[in-house]
Order: sequence, then C-alpha cells, then structure tokens
Amino acid sequence: MISWVLPAAACCEEQDAGMDDNDSEKGIVLTEEQKRRRRARSIAIALALGALVALFYVVTIVKLGPAVLRRPL
Repeated sequence: MISWVLPAAACCEEQDAGMDDNDSEKGIVLTEEQKRRRRARSIAIALALGALVALFYVVTIVKLGPAVLRRPL
C-alpha cells in the first residue's frame, strides 16, 4: 500500500519557506474611503442579522400560540 502522507518536517519547511521575518511590507493598506465603506457594510450586515433573529423570535412566539401562557406549572 502506498502512503501519500508527507513527513512533518517536509510540511513545515514548505510553509515556512515564504515567511521571512525581515519582510517590511505592511500588506494591503485600506484608504479612508474603503474603511468607511467596510464599516457601513458591517453595520448593514449586523442590522440584517438582528432583523432576522427578531423575525424568527416573533414567528416562534406566534406558532406557540396563546395557550403557552395558560399551562399548568
């Protein structure tokens, strides 16, 4: 049977090959406009998620009906 598993040392060498501690690049730097748009998108997603949670809550309460409050304790 042929084993296709790489030794741990080979795996780590490949991953670390591109990483250099002396790399002084900052990567992607967003402009103020891009930051503002990202924040607006995040707020819109949060509001949509909150509305969806509220909708599920209301639908659940409606499906339970008024009899749920008159149950014996």
